[in-house]
Amino acid sequence: MTATVAEKIRSRLRVHLDLPPPDERRELREKAGLSQQELADVIGATRQAVSHWEAGLRTPRGVLLDRYVEAIRTLREAA
Repeated sequence: MTATVAEKIRSRLRVHLDLPPPDERRELREKAGLSQQELADVIGATRQAVSHWEAGLRTPRGVLLDRYVEAIRTLREAA
């Protein structure tokens, strides 16, 4: 079954709502004992990208956004 445009938009909006502020992202990662490089390796990004996301300089997009949000959700559950 193919998702409608409205379903795709709703899904994307939920993903953005699930992304906490940059300082909380860093805190969750640090509490889990992960380095930026380790998180980057898991989601297929660079360490520099994770650094920019945690500093609030950039926001992940596309598949990296999906993977990053999933990682953040997992870190929240583990906390």
